[in-house]
Amino acid sequence: MRKLLISSLAWILFLCSCMASAEEPVIAVIVSAQPAYTVSVATSDLASVYWRKKLYDNQGKPLHPANLSSDHPLRLRFSQQILHSSPRSQVGYWNEQYFHGIQPPYTVESQEAMIRYVAYTESAIGYIDACKVDERVKPVIWITANKILGEPPSLRCSAATP
Repeated sequence: MRKLLISSLAWILFLCSCMASAEEPVIAVIVSAQPAYTVSVATSDLASVYWRKKLYDNQGKPLHPANLSSDHPLRLRFSQQILHSSPRSQVGYWNEQYFHGIQPPYTVESQEAMIRYVAYTESAIGYIDACKVDERVKPVIWITANKILGEPPSLRCSAATP
């Protein structure tokens, strides 16, 4: 009886963890849809761009990464998956970089602000919920709960998600 109870609890925990990860939105790394403003960035360069170790793209255009606010759930996930740290733990790094003349990525308060910044700022790069991508921006990298992809995954966007 005890084995049955333990295996049942393990199965329930497994199902709950699967459902929790399935509900996490896919993050789309975006650039401007305007050809004059767009920039190329490789999946392998994403962390270097956000740590401001890579300042220019392969064509010599300066890169302008943007972050959501430090308490935004997508920022937390992006930081963990791409930068392998939390926004809070990055404060010391950015304080040190400031004295070397390197500014942290620009910060916006909402996904709509991110879309506007990226769409109308030359060489800007940002990230949003993939279901919020519209004609102003172009997704170039997708971040799922456990993978970083160069091709779009299948998305389940609800009608309520613009």
